[in-house]
Amino acid sequence: MSCTQRGHGVSGSKRITVDRAAWEDVRRKAARLRDLERELPAVVAAVRHAQQEQSARNLAEIQARNEEFSRSISRLSDQAKRLEQSTSTRIQATIDFMMGQVEESSRRTQAETRKLFLEQQERLDAELVRERQDRQRELGELRGELGDIRDLRQRALALAKATMADARLLRDTIAIGLPHERFAPGRLEDLSKRLAFAEGNISSGLAEAALAQAQELYMQLGELRTEVELKDAEQRAAQLAAIAAVTALREEIKFNTVLQITEEDTGTTELDVDFWSEGELAAIRAEAEVLDARVHATSEPPGREEFCAIAEEQIPELETRLTDAVAKARTRQWASQLRVNLAEMVVDVLEEIAGYAFEGDATYAGEDQRAAFYSKLRHMDDSEIVIEVAPDETGESCVLRILSYESGTPDESERVARAHAVADSLRARGLPVGPPSADPTPPDPMLTDFGQLRRARHRVPDRT
Repeated sequence: MSCTQRGHGVSGSKRITVDRAAWEDVRRKAARLRDLERELPAVVAAVRHAQQEQSARNLAEIQARNEEFSRSISRLSDQAKRLEQSTSTRIQATIDFMMGQVEESSRRTQAETRKLFLEQQERLDAELVRERQDRQRELGELRGELGDIRDLRQRALALAKATMADARLLRDTIAIGLPHERFAPGRLEDLSKRLAFAEGNISSGLAEAALAQAQELYMQLGELRTEVELKDAEQRAAQLAAIAAVTALREEIKFNTVLQITEEDTGTTELDVDFWSEGELAAIRAEAEVLDARVHATSEPPGREEFCAIAEEQIPELETRLTDAVAKARTRQWASQLRVNLAEMVVDVLEEIAGYAFEGDATYAGEDQRAAFYSKLRHMDDSEIVIEVAPDETGESCVLRILSYESGTPDESERVARAHAVADSLRARGLPVGPPSADPTPPDPMLTDFGQLRRARHRVPDRT
């Protein structure tokens, strides 16, 4: 069977591909580099500091709001004042619990973060139901006290006016001090219209109808106040979780910028992750900075759903990409060194079997360690062989080409024999390689000019 029939072809370029399985162990090791980074003291400290800063801002805003609310309710009737003070106590207890839960467990897995948000939503719903029931009970007790005076028209009318004044004051306090349009759009406007209608009944002397309307409106305003404050707290808690996630990611990126990699056979090497990942780390950093600015935005800030999406979806996705970028960088750096070692092996074989001598000239294309590595040998008859060990399309494996430039008549059988000898030698050294094959095109003469090779500019490949 001829060389052509065997698939060798007739070409001065013989290709030997290294089995990708040889890279899997290196890649698995690289993927574990970040395994414990979430527990690094710098990450934990940065997350705690970021949350403390945001918590301090939250506390200042809530305290200012509570002080203003306390001044407002001091003008309420005694019964209404007791009711609002009781409500304030329950709201604050719920807020403290929600915030504390986030701060105590800031570094969560994606599933744990989702569970936290779901639990907070369920707790908010339950708290609103309980608050509504408590207010109805307390207002019911107040109505019971008034049952014996319903036949006294003037006293009922006076009470309706007092209740309406309390409702109007609560309405104004909500309008000025709470973000009601963000969390309950349109509700306060609707209640304001109903207040105006009830005040018309008072003016008409419809005491009992006005009293019932005033009490119902007061209850609904109280429910609106509770709902807005708790939803505001829920959003703040979601923001704390998102800030923790973004801060941790940024610290992990910082940690992974340059790594010191220690291995038994090669010692300690420095790994520039952005260089070896060909800009992937910089792209991740840019996206993390956008998210960091978003979670701290004060003008048109995110809502709870967006904070949840950042913490649950966007940050975990970037963390996965970061893990992959580090693994790729480590594998590509290892593959780069292997290209040099592989070229040296081939040079040794060709010096031994083919009468070629290494000229002492070897280089990466563009003197860039991410690019192909070249070595050159010369025969006494001025024939040359260039050894090209190039990265594959992923940068994580390599392809060996033996490029022959004969000064006389090419001997294809000799080329094939050299290629098989090289492949056999590599296998004997434990490197899994495929059978040699011929390239369809002859070798490029420009590859013999190592001066030009050194000046070549490395092009970052599109490996998407």
